[in-house]
Amino acid sequence: MVAMMAAISHASAANAAAGCRVNYVVTSQWTGGFHADIAVTNLGDPVNGWTLRFAFPAVDQRLTQTWSATWAQAGQQVSATNLGWNATLGTNGSANIGFVGAWSGSNPIPASFTLNGVTCTGGVLPSVTPTRTTTPPVADWPAIVTWLSPTAGAVYTTPGTVPLAATATVGGGHSITSVSFRVDGVTVARGVRTTGDRFEALWTPPIGEPGTSTTFVLYVSAGTDQSLSGAAPPLLVTVVTPASTGTNHPPAVALSTPGGQTYFLEPTTVTLVADVADTDPGDLVSRVELYLGATRLAVTPTNSGQRYQFQTALSAGTSSTFTVRVHDSHGGIGISNPLTFTIR
Repeated sequence: MVAMMAAISHASAANAAAGCRVNYVVTSQWTGGFHADIAVTNLGDPVNGWTLRFAFPAVDQRLTQTWSATWAQAGQQVSATNLGWNATLGTNGSANIGFVGAWSGSNPIPASFTLNGVTCTGGVLPSVTPTRTTTPPVADWPAIVTWLSPTAGAVYTTPGTVPLAATATVGGGHSITSVSFRVDGVTVARGVRTTGDRFEALWTPPIGEPGTSTTFVLYVSAGTDQSLSGAAPPLLVTVVTPASTGTNHPPAVALSTPGGQTYFLEPTTVTLVADVADTDPGDLVSRVELYLGATRLAVTPTNSGQRYQFQTALSAGTSSTFTVRVHDSHGGIGISNPLTFTIR
């Protein structure tokens, strides 16, 4: 009978006292085969779950039959993992496992063992307090934003556009991910990078009543890949709608429906088309409204050029007369022909 006894350290937790003893005994040996018993004794703090590992010294040594553990062999490397009933090893507690093996040429005893990944060093290792590594905080790099256009106090005239431009930079190797231009707190445009750190956009101010001016507060801000933002101080601009000069002709508007159908047998949704024309030079359509009788409906049209479309629902047993009113930028109002729909 050949026996080997070794002290093996193991760790069941990061701060547990650890140590163990392994008794590897070849109880019988014959040509081409042998029987081995292994006793694993825990000398440290209790463990719940363990794996014993060792290497056969000879390439022809291999497992053929095993017990009391889940065994595995890959080349010369061997492992034995606890079963459910022997997973817990208290202090000085032991697990007895074994196997039948095959050999050829020689059958040397393994030189070392590990338990739960720790190589045998002998005795009991003291408790260890884990070392905590603190990652240095990442520096915050907000965007730095500067207005280029417009200048504070600038005055613009409608109809027209206001050029918006700003520079946006960020340090620390980070990047600008977005630039937003806002008017009175509402986003009106996203900046497009043109050259270097310059971002540009255009804003079309609303047309006011003729002969009036309106002051707007403009904002610009930028976001970064750190999800941090930066902003330039807000600035004020004034937009003037000129007073009418000479004679203002109201817009012309014709109301129709595709197909011309105005009589229906059941409730339906109809499409109304308003074709608008304004012959005054520089005059623009500022508002298009749909009326049911004398009531203005809360309907927003879609438009393609000077053609505006509305959709409205018609109820059973009704006769509805619609008109469209068109306002131009100089205060002119055009009213369409009436269009009546009947639902039976």
